[in-house]
Amino acid sequence: MLRAPTTRTQLPDVAVTARPVSVQPGLAAELPAVLPLAAPGALATEPPARPAAADAPASRSGPGWPRGVALHGEVWTSEFMPLNGAIQFGPPRLYAIISASADPVGRQTSWALGAGVGTTGRAWGRFTPRLEVLQWVVDTDQERAPGWLTQLRPSVGWQLREGRRWQLVGAPTLNLAVARPEPGRWSLGQNQWLWLDADRDQPRLRLWPGVQVGLRF
Repeated sequence: MLRAPTTRTQLPDVAVTARPVSVQPGLAAELPAVLPLAAPGALATEPPARPAAADAPASRSGPGWPRGVALHGEVWTSEFMPLNGAIQFGPPRLYAIISASADPVGRQTSWALGAGVGTTGRAWGRFTPRLEVLQWVVDTDQERAPGWLTQLRPSVGWQLREGRRWQLVGAPTLNLAVARPEPGRWSLGQNQWLWLDADRDQPRLRLWPGVQVGLRF
């Protein structure tokens, strides 16, 4: 007896995806006992792990350089001395100043060395205000002993290009000159608009306003 050949048909693979089933509290008692209930929170998916934070950009300051400390230079001219220069070092809130001045074109050669402190205010666009106090020791060929000059200088710097270091600086000044009583003529501040001139008192005092214009970098 002949048998007909049998043909086997292969069914395609079907992907089966399991979906979580939410069970209402009222229907939990009607489910068969063989079906275990999922523990609360077991079907909740875990949040994806956060990527590791990127490394902070490397500081531009060299090794061992304190953070927040800046170094600037400034040159200017004024009614006090035609040639002036200073180095400013420290954080913007309170920085130190070392300065030098010279007058090589006057009737007598004059020079001055100064030191002081300053603070920087909040910038307004390309404008930056500052307030500085300087103490100078002034020597000329005409005086036997050097004199002292205390200078209050509120200034405003304007950036020549936005975001760059170069600034045009303008500053009014208040100058108080003090010298020991010495015979002879006292030249410090003699040609200025004097608010106080106590030339014959002990010690000699002169007070006058001034102006400075220069570059900061």
